Amino acid sequence: MEVFIIRSRIKELRKILGINQDLFANRISMSRSNLANIENGNVSLTDRVKNNIITEFNVNEEWFVTGKGEVFNNITSNLIDQLIKENSLDEIDKQTLTYFIQLDEASRKQVLGYIHRLLEEKNIN
Repeated sequence: MEVFIIRSRIKELRKILGINQDLFANRISMSRSNLANIENGNVSLTDRVKNNIITEFNVNEEWFVTGKGEVFNNITSNLIDQLIKENSLDEIDKQTLTYFIQLDEASRKQVLGYIHRLLEEKNIN
């Protein structure tokens, strides 16, 4: 039963990502036919392939194995926490970074344009 569940998770993950077997297989360094054989139950999923899927697509291992939890790891908050630590930033900086990331592309461009103008003014004076 667990083998079937893992196979169905691979198919589900591909659908979530919106990619076909060719692209998925290429991203985890395997042939499309080998991936198809895994999905069809003709070949067992190895730990190497499982780990490649988890790493390449930032998949939550608990979801991949058990179906529990979120599909993807929250890499954004981990990266922000790392930036905060490495650059001695405070809570306001963290909130600013988090808010900036959540903006749509047009709004981010506006904010960056404003920052660039401030930096240009500072360099002129």
